[in-house]
Amino acid sequence: MDALLTALADPARWRLVSLLAERPRPVGVLARLAGARQPQTTKHLQTLERAGVVTSQRTGRRRIYALRPGPLRELAAALGRLADTAEHIGGPRETYDRYGTHLHAERLAAEEPGGPTAARSASAGP
Repeated sequence: MDALLTALADPARWRLVSLLAERPRPVGVLARLAGARQPQTTKHLQTLERAGVVTSQRTGRRRIYALRPGPLRELAAALGRLADTAEHIGGPRETYDRYGTHLHAERLAAEEPGGPTAARSASAGP
């Protein structure tokens, strides 16, 4: 998943993915539509292919690239699960409130005799 996220984070590669979502295309056409040079486009496409989001096929002297929707669907599902988890927990306000409560409890525990702060002070010695 990390390779996919890294590959999609680049605006030029995202543009190529968007173009390939419409239909498979040869490198030269993709370069022209993306407003880039062919060697740059080829490198971006190779990165996308290593990340598993595109596939290529040689047809004569041309290499045709196509989008693989599976990895994008997996990413969308993972993002959906993250959003559902955050929403299920109660949304941002409740999450911040729980965090504040947790920090307060940690502070109280640290201030208790024998707590982490007391242990550090005792080990420092005179």
